[in-house]
Amino acid sequence: MGLTTSKSAAAATGGKTTSSSAIDSETATETGSVTIQVAGYKRTKGIGVGKSINSCKFHVGGHTWYVAYYSDGDRLELADWISVFVYLDQPAAAADVVTAEFVFSLLDGNGDTVHMKYPPSPVTFSFVHGYTQRWGYGRFIERKNMESCLWSCLRLGGERFGIRCDIAVITRGRRCCREAAASSSSASTVVVPPLDLHRHLGGLLASGVGADVHFMVSGKLFRAHRNVLAARSPVFMAGLFGGRVEETGSPAYIEVDDMDPST
Repeated sequence: MGLTTSKSAAAATGGKTTSSSAIDSETATETGSVTIQVAGYKRTKGIGVGKSINSCKFHVGGHTWYVAYYSDGDRLELADWISVFVYLDQPAAAADVVTAEFVFSLLDGNGDTVHMKYPPSPVTFSFVHGYTQRWGYGRFIERKNMESCLWSCLRLGGERFGIRCDIAVITRGRRCCREAAASSSSASTVVVPPLDLHRHLGGLLASGVGADVHFMVSGKLFRAHRNVLAARSPVFMAGLFGGRVEETGSPAYIEVDDMDPST
């Protein structure tokens, strides 16, 4: 499905894969990223509906992935949109069912994030069991809006931009270290007063003080704090702090599709 392009038109670089997990959680994650660097926007515009520029293949969680950028949309009714998808190219085992979170980011010529989208919940990939082999956005960004976001680099800076995908593969079945430590300990029980952290964080969120991330969920605006999001999710850690994220003094703006604001 992918279109082969010359390196002068587009080049893809694989991000460094790292691992991270929480010792008191029954889940673990391994994260990685890849960026499609496009050096000639005009040469990719008009390549045809359903034709893609693909990243190099990269490995996260023992599985092989790649990202596809459709400059004219992945289907005819989306010819005025930019489409991006992440593909499970090769699972570690043929019958594997893989659960992952990811963020797509549009980068300007300086590598700064100017647009970002992500699914509201983890996505399941597999070559069996009726699951999908790809997930992404047919309507990632409308072409006219993309050109507006990238005006300076498309007209003044050599038409260079990037499409980045940060992915976190979720691994199940890790034992809780805290439970194991408790079962083997013979020390006297110490009563610890309840923590108020959740109440304090809830009050901070409700007040909106220091909020530096704005979520637009089906037309409704929600404010949040990037440090808290990054602490809770490796995907947000990569998307909000990985690489270069533009620091303009204005809150980051993230659109969430296919999610009820009341969720």
